[in-house]
Amino acid sequence: MRLRMNYNIRYERDLSHNYMVVGLGDIDTGDYRYKMLEAQKTKGLMACSLRNINSDSFLYYEADGLRSIADRFASKKMNYSQLMDFFTDLEKTCIDMAEYLLEEDSLVMTMDTVMVDLARGSFRFMCLPGDNREDIETFAMELTDIVDHNDEKAVNAAYEFCMLVEENGYNLSVIARMMRDKMAQSLETVSQVEGQQPVEHIADRSAVQATPSPDFYEDFDETEEEDTSSKGKSKDNDMKSYYIFSILSIIIGLLGIAIRYRYPLTPRQNIISLSIIGVTFTMGIAALIYVSNKRKTLEMQEIDDNIRSEISLVKKRKEAEKKNSALTNKNEYRKKKRRSKSYEDDDFDIDEEIGNGFGRACEKGGSSAFGPANLAFARSDEKAFGAAAPSVLMPNLQMFASRKADTYAHASAPKDPGTTVLSDSPVKEQGRLYSRGLNNCIQISTDKLPLTIGKMEGCVDFVIPHKTISRIHARLFRENGNMFLIDLGSTNGTYHNGCRLQAQKPVRIVPGDEVRFSDIVFDYR
Repeated sequence: MRLRMNYNIRYERDLSHNYMVVGLGDIDTGDYRYKMLEAQKTKGLMACSLRNINSDSFLYYEADGLRSIADRFASKKMNYSQLMDFFTDLEKTCIDMAEYLLEEDSLVMTMDTVMVDLARGSFRFMCLPGDNREDIETFAMELTDIVDHNDEKAVNAAYEFCMLVEENGYNLSVIARMMRDKMAQSLETVSQVEGQQPVEHIADRSAVQATPSPDFYEDFDETEEEDTSSKGKSKDNDMKSYYIFSILSIIIGLLGIAIRYRYPLTPRQNIISLSIIGVTFTMGIAALIYVSNKRKTLEMQEIDDNIRSEISLVKKRKEAEKKNSALTNKNEYRKKKRRSKSYEDDDFDIDEEIGNGFGRACEKGGSSAFGPANLAFARSDEKAFGAAAPSVLMPNLQMFASRKADTYAHASAPKDPGTTVLSDSPVKEQGRLYSRGLNNCIQISTDKLPLTIGKMEGCVDFVIPHKTISRIHARLFRENGNMFLIDLGSTNGTYHNGCRLQAQKPVRIVPGDEVRFSDIVFDYR
């Protein structure tokens, strides 16, 4: 069980409910805050009731259908959208608490007391009147452990939460609102670029450019830049022509107004002048509106083109890096192959030619005939080969002589098998859980631990699709070479050798034990 909190907390269950029980000791529970908690006015808080037992006070928090975020995200880590939901629910809860005069300091922010409603996916918080400020910094650091590290945005948001906690302290509503706004803005930015590939790792562009690949610059096609520049020039010319047309239209309209006031006109001329003025002004204003809209469209297209170009640059650089790495690996492989081949030509060919002679000499003269101290044969071979012998020949002969001498020496010596010393570390118990009494036998392997068991797909490691199994039922884990079983607050319970386990209390299991999840019995062997 995780003991990361300094609260007197335990888990209990009656006939139909699971509870997290917090002992208050002899604290005065007449405070209005305890009355507000019992009234259950704030939706984001865990429902609780105050009970007095033997002159001691206890808060019973209902935990039906709830799991701590440590248990919920033990198998499948928290992604970006779930992290955003967490900050949204935290902000709403803090706002609701302020309406009922409950301080944010009374929220117990630990990995075991921040809960997830498995049915709705919402987050629930434990409120314990008092100052719990020391929890938030530890909680912020532990939150980075349960975030999906393959989701770069989620990891960045989690570390930014840690920085905001260090800067703003325990002002949770402000921190949650800042995080929610930033994450919502990033989602809006992604939705605006919908249909395109997400631009990840663009911040690392300078690092990529610091080590450019020559293949990339060789494969780069400069005609693309020429095409884009020519398109940009044609668009600028179109914009200028529209501007000129709108200005000329407005000038013609103004000239028509001046002529009307300067010269007397017949009724027919009056109608013609008014129509000309209206048409020219309308065309000029329409041209201006079109130009402004066109400019905005071009700006958006330019942004999209920049994003596409950044993506293509990153892709090309990655492809070039892969090509270079493949070439370097291929060259290294060739070098190693040449070295091994030269070694075989220089060494093992000699072994094949003179191996039989060494063996016969060793059989006759014993192990000292060709030992390190007696290299007469090597010297005679040196004379036989003459000055044309390669420089590597003598070391190889000496090495071969010593190797053969050691081989025959070990062959003639009596064999001592010795004694194998066992280590003091406990032996890992590798086994399986086999179901009993079912038509189809269920086998749960314990090779990969920790292993979370339940019926909620996507949240557990092993799914048992049975009505009596809880969504997140129990967990198997290994510690110091021993395997343990822990119940995670299941509705119908987890049993070990017939005894029901208390929630969050681990028990060791060994081969031969009986394990029962609800009404499904397993044998561990």
